[in-house]
Amino acid sequence: MDTNTAEARALADQMFGPEARATKRKQQKVRRLMALTGAEDTGRQMMDMMTSHFEKSSSIPPGFMEKFREVAQQESIVDMLVPVYMKHFSEEDLDAAITFHESPAGRRFLAAQPRVLEEAKEVGEQWGVRLAEKALRALVEEEEREARPVRHEGQEL
Repeated sequence: MDTNTAEARALADQMFGPEARATKRKQQKVRRLMALTGAEDTGRQMMDMMTSHFEKSSSIPPGFMEKFREVAQQESIVDMLVPVYMKHFSEEDLDAAITFHESPAGRRFLAAQPRVLEEAKEVGEQWGVRLAEKALRALVEEEEREARPVRHEGQEL
């Protein structure tokens, strides 16, 4: 076998061999899971937030938003996220996640997520306000203690 034939066979194995087929199969599972969990919708929401932010800026040049949307349509957030999922999830984990999300319980879980996240956001905001109030009260109390002279058995310290 000459060098060219060996190189061609090695390239064919790389492109079409068992590892390539396994990688393609895993990528398909990642895409299935992302479709089930609404990753593409999340990407669209991110895009909407970015464009809303840009539109509020007075320093945006004329025509920028139209060009931004045009360029964004040419790139898929899903395509960019597939390698991230590939890196962090085994094929067995993907299979289990897909099975769950295709189940009745998984579909109910996904359907409830927007409401859960909205309520969690409200709870988090209330928690933050409560913590800020407590921290402010604690600061005021500390300042008041430091401003008053401390007495010990009738003596000022």
